Amino acid sequence: MSTPKAHLPVSISEDDIKALLVSLDLPPPQLVSPLPTTAEYHSIYVLSFPSAVAASLSPTLAPLREDGHVQLILRISGNHLPRIKTINEVAVMTWVRQNTRFPVAEVVRFDATTDNPLGHEYTLLQSLPGVAVSDVYDRLSPEVLDRLIDQMVDIVHQTHAMSWHGVFGLQFDSNGDVVPGPVIEETFWHSPDVAKYWPASESVESLNISGPYESYTDYIAAMVRVYQHAIRVHPTLENMRDLLPRLDAFVEALSKHPELNNTRYILAHKDLHFGNVMFDELSGCITGILDWEFSSIVPAPRWNPVRAFLWNGQYSQDATEEKNRVNKLFRERCVARGLVSLLEETNFSSAIQQAMQDTVNYLRAIVEVSPRHQKAEVVPNWRASVEEGLTTFQV
Repeated sequence: MSTPKAHLPVSISEDDIKALLVSLDLPPPQLVSPLPTTAEYHSIYVLSFPSAVAASLSPTLAPLREDGHVQLILRISGNHLPRIKTINEVAVMTWVRQNTRFPVAEVVRFDATTDNPLGHEYTLLQSLPGVAVSDVYDRLSPEVLDRLIDQMVDIVHQTHAMSWHGVFGLQFDSNGDVVPGPVIEETFWHSPDVAKYWPASESVESLNISGPYESYTDYIAAMVRVYQHAIRVHPTLENMRDLLPRLDAFVEALSKHPELNNTRYILAHKDLHFGNVMFDELSGCITGILDWEFSSIVPAPRWNPVRAFLWNGQYSQDATEEKNRVNKLFRERCVARGLVSLLEETNFSSAIQQAMQDTVNYLRAIVEVSPRHQKAEVVPNWRASVEEGLTTFQV
């Protein structure tokens, strides 16, 4: 299985970047510096400008460096999920900046097409001050960590405050207003892997759900239909085809259980680990939240699907235990501040609601790994879990 980083843009020259800025009627940067590390879905460049041109970049930009220079961050996308990922991220960031009080980078320019001098989708963002919490986690004092947790309570509370209607991503309408758009999830089949593992007849659109969806059960039903399609067309999934009639019955059974939609729909970042949290070491204040590309409106129990919340970015058993400890502190802080509902609403409202989600999770996992010839040893157990879930719905 290739990683998203394997499909990042290559051979983006400084001349290409300067040509982009000319096409946007922006001044040329004095310095273009690639970041030494890349994000999963973007190649990243730091563009430095003299403070005298800050107003021509954006009226709200201010110098971050002692020498008075203004910096922008250019994030150049790979071809993983054409258009929808860029549009969703910019729309979410726009909504968050308009409706919350915590810091998110201003989007100076973006293009969700490849019709530009870079030949790739991109976002041009305000550079946020500070460092990623994950980079300095080991030297945080207990007092600083406590303050960070309090600020994370504020951020989650503000993000979850608005109740939405349905499951969807965000996009812009013809007037530039933020409106519901297609669902987007990191578990989607990406364009390079579709080309590598699937027949030529398949596409990003045929192998992933779209939306918007009016309810939790509509969202679940759409996923089942996409996975059924995958089972029908891919030879490695042939041994799942006997389940197709039961999956049809499962979808039909969802409408008989109105309690399955007993949830609030909230905006969720979905990957809010400390690598995506910027903060100032001197003040201890969070200075920004990064990487909103897979954020969307979800049923509240789906707010943290990869269990990354408050992870310090280290890969070890100690890091897992530390994440659990800090999550416990987060929950205690919510209770102390009278925000118990912030915790309760992210739990499944019933055993059958959790069974619905678990069934689809295991089905998705099978459809994800089998075409890649991975994890064959655990697929039978996952199938057994799917069948157990179907039995819960008496199908």
